Amino acid sequence: MTTTTTKESMPSVEAELYELSMPGRLLGKEVLDNRARRIGIVRSIRIALNPTRSELIVKGAEVEFPVDFSKVDAVGTVVQLNSVVKDAEEIEVHDVIRLQKEVLDDIKSYLGTR
Repeated sequence: MTTTTTKESMPSVEAELYELSMPGRLLGKEVLDNRARRIGIVRSIRIALNPTRSELIVKGAEVEFPVDFSKVDAVGTVVQLNSVVKDAEEIEVHDVIRLQKEVLDDIKSYLGTR
């Protein structure tokens, strides 16, 4: 007997991952597009199955958006992308600090700690 499962019949599963330190290995790091514009920080990592995908969730000045891992060129002190992000405006260093604090406060509220 053979059992076949089609993509349509499999439920989609999605998880969002956070680090508990700010900045972490990815969380809170500045994200630069391929023109070296500072466009935001990494808020979280999203992993999905059916279809399988993994992406960074980037928090910018007035927008949050997903970036597929295939668009990540390098990770060091910053996350460097290999493409231009037109939907996000460039941010300043003081914005990075504010965004990091907002993300950390969000994580603490998820955990029920202050």
